[in-house]
Amino acid sequence: MSTVIPFPQRPTPTDAGGISGPPAPVARAVYTVAETAHLLSLSLGSTYALVRSGEIPAIKLGGRWLIPKGRLHRWLGELPEASTDDVAAELDRLERAEQRQQRHRNGA
Repeated sequence: MSTVIPFPQRPTPTDAGGISGPPAPVARAVYTVAETAHLLSLSLGSTYALVRSGEIPAIKLGGRWLIPKGRLHRWLGELPEASTDDVAAELDRLERAEQRQQRHRNGA
């Protein structure tokens, strides 16, 4: 014959003089790849490629990529600023790509 000893009841927050209600939200320490893509205004595929290549600091846990918030923000802060020449070159590149797409759509 076994003896069962019940656990004592835990006090509720109101019993202990605390505030009742839902628990306080816990700040997350990581971003998902989708959240990072949204923050960086990149496509999901481009963000995954940057994560896999190591360009964006990330860790893989249980088959999922996670981006530590602190490391991402430090990485962003360390990126060089673009000059006006860099911006002009990127706009030119985008314009040429759009022109190629237009020619392709028009069957040229």
